[in-house]
Amino acid sequence: MRVTVTAYARLHLGFLNLSPDLGWTYGSLGVGLDNPRTRVCASEADRLLVTGVHADRIMRYAEHLATVFNRTWRARLTVEEAIPEHSGLGSGTQCALAVGMALLRLHGVEVTPHKLAQIMGRGLRSGVGVANFEGGGFILEAGHKKSPSGNPVEPSAVILRRDFPANWRFVIAITDATPGLSGQAENEAFASLGDTRAVTDMICRIVQLRLLPALVEEDIENFGLAMSEVDQQTGLFFQAAQGGIYRDEAGLFVENLLEAGAYGVGQSSWGPCLYALVDDANEQKVLHSAQDFMVKTGKTGQVFVVKARNAGADILEQCNNEIV
Repeated sequence: MRVTVTAYARLHLGFLNLSPDLGWTYGSLGVGLDNPRTRVCASEADRLLVTGVHADRIMRYAEHLATVFNRTWRARLTVEEAIPEHSGLGSGTQCALAVGMALLRLHGVEVTPHKLAQIMGRGLRSGVGVANFEGGGFILEAGHKKSPSGNPVEPSAVILRRDFPANWRFVIAITDATPGLSGQAENEAFASLGDTRAVTDMICRIVQLRLLPALVEEDIENFGLAMSEVDQQTGLFFQAAQGGIYRDEAGLFVENLLEAGAYGVGQSSWGPCLYALVDDANEQKVLHSAQDFMVKTGKTGQVFVVKARNAGADILEQCNNEIV
């Protein structure tokens, strides 16, 4: 028996609400991508073995699940591909869910991605990654109702999930910069935000009255403008933590992408991933401009084009090389 789970990256387009005055917090926007991806294979073995990248992390995930389900795993877990860590593409959630789903399916344990995410402690701030694993596409999630402890206890509900237009794409630029915030540093950044109601009101207004109508009408120009404004407003939440609306010198890169004709731009999560919305009319110009900017500024990293993915993770079960 062999189970292979392939989970895909996502863009985080911004938060809706970081003000708790209405009894709810967070809520965010995102889009599933067809690349990069994390692929985990689980096959039968005499005992638990882990090979491939992130072996220590994978072993911790497996041990945690063994405790929760009171199981002894007899499996070889192999990570064949992995989304770059701390790049703004949602690697942590996709890895945790892919490992958990592969291991549990191999041992005949059925669990939903939502429940698995709760067990693994994923999606407790932004629920976009969990929703992306479930169904991909454009995602608008609700955020979290305040719990007695004051902390979210499970991934948030999806308000809207819609296929992203097939002819819209993103130019992705990931510089080899310092990894984005995570763990305690990220928690401290959220704890130090102060009064965010004015920014929250502006973001919700843009999303409701501009971004969503443009998506429904497949109006790429107005969607891009609204997308950029949501990203800039989100940057205002975190400018103290990251030294500006964009981290490091990413603002200059954003200007370059806009001057090259991108319909809209943004920084996914804490970066360093930047994204630029394009279609057939401007893809090559924006792509080449991004590549030239990397060379001229002496930066290293990756620049590539991706499509949105309007489906969730792939889960393939095989027995004696036959698909179950």
